[in-house]
Amino acid sequence: MTEEVALDQTRFKEGENGVVIEPSKGLVWMKYDTYQLSNKWMSWVQVRDYAEELNQKKYGGYSNWRMPNTSEARSLYDKKHSNKDHMGQQVPVDKIFTPGFSFLCWTSEVRNKVQAVRFGYRRGVTTFDDAYRTSRGASRLVRDILKEDGLL
Repeated sequence: MTEEVALDQTRFKEGENGVVIEPSKGLVWMKYDTYQLSNKWMSWVQVRDYAEELNQKKYGGYSNWRMPNTSEARSLYDKKHSNKDHMGQQVPVDKIFTPGFSFLCWTSEVRNKVQAVRFGYRRGVTTFDDAYRTSRGASRLVRDILKEDGLL
């Protein structure tokens, strides 16, 4: 059990410039979600456009930020951890991510061109929602680690 805990504690590494590195999956996450960065709720379409803005600005030194797929978003849900969302409610997400984030996370997955998948960190479930609706919309952007990053 001690070995399992030790392995779990190294799942994420604090990076520079507001990023969190997940070496085992080859991912870099933003420490803050789009709500925390912009101080506003966004629709799926607005998050997509905001990711492009952050890419143009090279947020954290990178230009390939994207919305996580459902599996990636779900992977942050871990009942061994506790953090707080923007309403101060407990959510099972590692504390390496700054508290105060949205408990709903837009993912990259869309159906019928008007509905997108959101992952809910309070209950650990996915829902489809209108991609143009801003209702507590946010996402924690992610990027794949590239060989030239030298992070692995």
